Amino acid sequence: MSRAGRLFELLQILRGRRRPVSGAELAREAGVSLRTLYRDIAALQTMGAEIEGEPGVGYVLRPGFLMPPLMFSEEEIEALELGAKWVAQRTDDGLSRAARSAMAKIGAVLPQDLRTRPEHDALIVGPGWRKIQPVELKLLRRALREERKLAISYSDGKGARTRRKVWPVALGFFESARVLVAWCELRGDFRHFRTDRIETAELLDERPPRRRHALQKDWRNSMLTESDSVSAYGRRASAPAKGDSMSELVFYTNPQSRGMIVHWLLEEIGAPYRVEVEDYGTTIKAPEFLAINPMGKVPAIRHGDAIVTEAAAICAYLADAFPQAALAPPPAARDAYYRWMFFAAGCLEPAMSNHSVGWDPSADMQRRFGYGCYAAVVDTLATALAGKRYIAGDAFSAADVYVGSMIGFGMRFGALEKRPEFEAYWRGLENRPARLRAVEQNEKLASRQAWAPA
Repeated sequence: MSRAGRLFELLQILRGRRRPVSGAELAREAGVSLRTLYRDIAALQTMGAEIEGEPGVGYVLRPGFLMPPLMFSEEEIEALELGAKWVAQRTDDGLSRAARSAMAKIGAVLPQDLRTRPEHDALIVGPGWRKIQPVELKLLRRALREERKLAISYSDGKGARTRRKVWPVALGFFESARVLVAWCELRGDFRHFRTDRIETAELLDERPPRRRHALQKDWRNSMLTESDSVSAYGRRASAPAKGDSMSELVFYTNPQSRGMIVHWLLEEIGAPYRVEVEDYGTTIKAPEFLAINPMGKVPAIRHGDAIVTEAAAICAYLADAFPQAALAPPPAARDAYYRWMFFAAGCLEPAMSNHSVGWDPSADMQRRFGYGCYAAVVDTLATALAGKRYIAGDAFSAADVYVGSMIGFGMRFGALEKRPEFEAYWRGLENRPARLRAVEQNEKLASRQAWAPA
């Protein structure tokens, strides 16, 4: 790279930083030695670039300084092209037209050797989001831009309709959904509204009492950090138990996982725990987590020096480690408790998983599978639950957390048929306060993960 190109590249790096950045970091990013970096900074300052700072302190480009950048690189053009294609296919008509117009304008000023690049089809955006939007996203974007309130009619996942007055904060574009973040006057808190469930929307003349950037800051602060513990919710452990239950309890999970089962049980126990969220694309396969679970799967817990994986095993372990929560029957009365907890893990879950993808063992293969066949599993569990409030006796236990979670999940996503026995059993469990707390916390963890800055 020529010296002129190197200087312009350094300006571009500084343009992207809002806070002072050290010379060593600038040198690494620019691919030059620290000595060369200091010379380049001095050269730019001599040419009029208002770069403030000094060696050992850091550098920042003063706001307002403008200098035309060099021509786009090939990768920058590809990035713009791909981004414009995504916007054209995955947003509303207004943004789609704007994306195509922007690329046409960029193409008009490119040098001849680069001018045809935006027309190439080497980078393709595949098919994705195609949900019907009762309300145009253009209206929601206008509410955000003009900082005005919206009156909406919203239908939640269960079909319940409400009228809301909201203060728009942000609009998220995900592969499977478009989500409006807003302060909801009805709930007195931030809420996430799926745009395909917003049935009507009216742009109001009223403005929120606070600016959008301030609301956005509060919204981000309202989401859990990845290491928040139960104490963050204003709850304390019940009377401390003796011995091992006083050790630190760390819960490794991902909000889109079976970790919700353990999360519910932890809330039933009421002891302090620390949450560590593992990301599927990165940390869950990192050496640090593989030392916890070599399978690279969640959930897992670390309780003092003990490490336990597999949701059913964790439920059984925690019920024993925290006897004050009374989540396990006396040892002499645990036959049904162990039977049905591990029936759900060893028979129900694999049967539902296979059945949900359209595969069941043929009659001559059923003896090779621990669960035999899907129909036998469903019939057996339905018979066990008939007329019962709890699966293992007259009291709620950790077995209900595991078995109930499997049944609730299976019915919700169509992996388990909705038999009267299952529906009655799940109705008695789904609104337990501990489960509702776990659901709320899990949703906040999911929100934080989904909305985390790239």
